Amino acid sequence: MVLVGEFFLAEDDESAARVGPRKNHDFPAVLCDGIYPDDAAPRWEALLTEAESPLRYVVPMANDGFTVFAVPQTLSTALASAGTDQLRTTALTWAEAVSEMGDEIGPGSAVDLLERLSALAVSRAERGLSLYCWYFAP
Repeated sequence: MVLVGEFFLAEDDESAARVGPRKNHDFPAVLCDGIYPDDAAPRWEALLTEAESPLRYVVPMANDGFTVFAVPQTLSTALASAGTDQLRTTALTWAEAVSEMGDEIGPGSAVDLLERLSALAVSRAERGLSLYCWYFAP
């Protein structure tokens, strides 16, 4: 199971690559502990847009279990423009699918995560920043 992770806003790949566990930063962020965000992001995108973009890794995962990836623009835009009902449906569908694979996230936690991530995506657009995610999975 993933120990720690977060979605965050950064100016560019270089800035994003400096973020990680035990590294303090001032970027707006949403914690995503307990999930595999590189599995979740494509599922969310497929549920919200019926398309799936490949993830672009800024820091590829190595033997240490750490990675940073850029959230696809399509997903960022979909999150920013999704209504409450669409976010809720996406979150509940995703939580059920993850549960069937043996991982667990409660429905309420899934909805909360996507609502907070949607707000971050709105902020991304307003600030002209990009959405990234780092996580550590030993």
